[in-house]
Amino acid sequence: MNSKWYLSEDGVRLLYNISLKKEYRKKITEIKGKVVENSSDIGKEKIISVGDRVTASLIDMGKPPDIVVIDLREKRKANCSTIRLLNGYIILTSKNPPGTITSNSWDAIYLAIRMASVGFKVAIIVEGEEDLLGFPSVILAPDGWLMIYGQPNLGMVLVTINHSTREEAINLLLEAFLPI
Repeated sequence: MNSKWYLSEDGVRLLYNISLKKEYRKKITEIKGKVVENSSDIGKEKIISVGDRVTASLIDMGKPPDIVVIDLREKRKANCSTIRLLNGYIILTSKNPPGTITSNSWDAIYLAIRMASVGFKVAIIVEGEEDLLGFPSVILAPDGWLMIYGQPNLGMVLVTINHSTREEAINLLLEAFLPI
């Protein structure tokens, strides 16, 4: 059996909704990139931001992301203030319960990447939780893009997307998740 049996053969589609195995929660929170100290750490590459605080910080720094993935919550508490920053963004929605990655959210990220590739700014507003949606962002985005996510009590973490980070994300996804 193919070890990537719940990803399509080309790796573009998630064939099943998947859930994080409990024993991997700590491993998932390990820093996967470079901690961003200031705006000079971020170049002019296309940016995918995952998280409300990260998105607001990037916009405030003058580095508006090309793709925004938010759930209008911060540290599990409602925070709708991020939405006011999305003027000019095309809004997509997805459902993604906590601890999961749904095929619906995976497809929304794929569509957003295609749209951003031709110059649109796209925001995905997630009903549920966006925390794990860095996985499809890294797996699906072209080489050279950046995915920036929030690390609680630390700040922003930048992942440069390339073959190595994509393979690392795929391997961890296959190890840490089960179809539901």
